[in-house]
Amino acid sequence: MHRDQGRRSSDGELATGGLSFWSTLPRMPEPTPAPSKASGSADDPAELAQSASLEELQRLKLAEELVHLRGQRKKSGSRLAIASQVLVGYIALAGFFVNAYQSYANKQRQDEQGRIDQEKWNKEFARASQADKYRAFFETAMLATDPTNGDKRLVGYALLQEFVRDPTYERKAMVMLEESLSQELRGGPTARLDAAHRITVVAIVTALAETDDCRALQRAARSVDRVALRYARTKDEGETRDVIDLYVRRLVGRAAQVCTTLKDFQSVRRPIRDTMLKSPDLLGLNNPSEEDANILTAAILVQRCQEELAYSGASDCPDVLREYLALCTKDGGPPREERSACETVGEAVAGLPPAPALAPGAASPVAPAR
Repeated sequence: MHRDQGRRSSDGELATGGLSFWSTLPRMPEPTPAPSKASGSADDPAELAQSASLEELQRLKLAEELVHLRGQRKKSGSRLAIASQVLVGYIALAGFFVNAYQSYANKQRQDEQGRIDQEKWNKEFARASQADKYRAFFETAMLATDPTNGDKRLVGYALLQEFVRDPTYERKAMVMLEESLSQELRGGPTARLDAAHRITVVAIVTALAETDDCRALQRAARSVDRVALRYARTKDEGETRDVIDLYVRRLVGRAAQVCTTLKDFQSVRRPIRDTMLKSPDLLGLNNPSEEDANILTAAILVQRCQEELAYSGASDCPDVLREYLALCTKDGGPPREERSACETVGEAVAGLPPAPALAPGAASPVAPAR
């Protein structure tokens, strides 16, 4: 027991002595705990709850709610701004399309109005042109029927050529020319055509031949009966033969250029040929046949063309003869009664100078309308 007390006392002294010993030693600074990372505390809820007090957690929660509310407010504001911008864009786009549609509609209305105005002016122009042409035809007819002035009649016959080419006035102009021919050939039984009347007859027959219609030429060729009536009164073979030659040169020659078939060509030539057959003394033959009359007609055309080519460089005779020969070679060749006449024309074509060659790229001559 005493031993234990002694030990305790010694332990106490030791402890006391040891305390005094440790107290004499210099104190070491206490290690400060390493500060935790803010990101780690913020990311780890458990660590944040252990390291923060309740008041701090409440403040942190309030701060987060404030940040969330501020973000929501900004988000709603940005959505409103975006929505307003999108709406403005849609309105601008709609305005663009509306303007484009209005421009298109205005252009369509302008085009339609322009078309209506153009049609109106075209009709007005056509009406004015028809009125002017009718007035010109009336004035030309007044010139062509002037009984007191031969020069005016000659001018009227020359101007009627333009109306012979017009389908609207073609028939009227030809009727006037045919009647004028009757008046110019009218005279006493022994009266001969003077120079003025010969010139007017040439102008009338030339005007009759200006048509581009083969059927109109057929009607014009029937006016040769006026020549036959005069010959029946005057029995003047030379004068009648001159007029017949003029018909052959102008009407038959024009038919060679205008008619497309030999049959149509024969229809134009038939009244002139029949007039020759009824007056055989004009042919200088006894009892001539149709073939003889065809040969004589071709010979007259060739002779008149050769005379023109001898003194004129602007004659259309080469084209006339070539077209005549082309009609003879269509549809397998001419019939028997036409062969001799075609041979006569073929010999004349063989004696013509060669046709000028077309320049490279030049268009071939356009045939007249049928």
